[in-house]
Amino acid sequence: MTTIVILDIPATADTRDQVLATLQEALPTTRAFDGCEGLELLVNQDDRANIVVYERWASRGHYDAYRAFRAETGFSARFRAMFPQPPIVRVLDVDRAYP
Repeated sequence: MTTIVILDIPATADTRDQVLATLQEALPTTRAFDGCEGLELLVNQDDRANIVVYERWASRGHYDAYRAFRAETGFSARFRAMFPQPPIVRVLDVDRAYP
């Protein structure tokens, strides 16, 4: 079952450019990771420091394997250190029962 992940990143006006540069460098690896069906990098029109990554994964297991990979490489810890509070991660199922 497809898993949707929404990563809501609390950048600031001072860190926004660094966060975007880091993501632009890191996201090709994410896109190529087994089970990634696609992702989009979004910037809030009303708050340019609010950055969101919208991801589609083949399953929760694929996403969990990806997170473990990022933790093992140290990327997750380095990325979280850029923010005063951790990003908000939402892992969602697509409700196919609703028309």
